[in-house]
Amino acid sequence: MKILCSKKLPALLAALVVGGTVVAVALPGVLTQQVINDTNSVRFRVIRTVADGFDSGWHVHPGIAIVQVQEGAFQVYQGSCTPRTVAAGDTYIEVPHLPVRAVATGRIVWTTTQITNGGDPPQIPLSAYSPQQPNPGPGT
Repeated sequence: MKILCSKKLPALLAALVVGGTVVAVALPGVLTQQVINDTNSVRFRVIRTVADGFDSGWHVHPGIAIVQVQEGAFQVYQGSCTPRTVAAGDTYIEVPHLPVRAVATGRIVWTTTQITNGGDPPQIPLSAYSPQQPNPGPGT
C-alpha cells in the first residue's frame, strides 16, 4: 500500500506505460513465426575434408551446416544463381532446407560442422528432397 501513496507512483506508471508502448510497437513487427524443428535429440558432427576439385551437387541439409575453409575456395550457390566465394579463413552457414551447391577447382581443405535432429540424415540430394526441382541453378 505504501507504493500507492508514494511520490514514486507517477514514475512507476510512466515506466509501465513506456514499457507497454515499446512492447506494443515491437510485437506487431513479427508477421509470422513457425517452429520448424524442436527436439531433445541433437546430433553434432564435425567433418574435415581435403579434395582436389570438388562439386557437392545440389543438396539440402535438414539442419545447420557451418562450413569453414582452411585452404582454397568454394563457389557456393544458395538462394540465387550468383555464387558467393568462400575462401580460406571464411565461414559460411548453409540455411537448412534451402538448396545449396558448392564447387571448388584445385585443392581445397574445409571443415563442416553439422547440427541436426538425431534421426535426420546430414545431407539429402536435392533430387530425392524435391523431385520437381532437381537442379535450381547453374551447372545442372
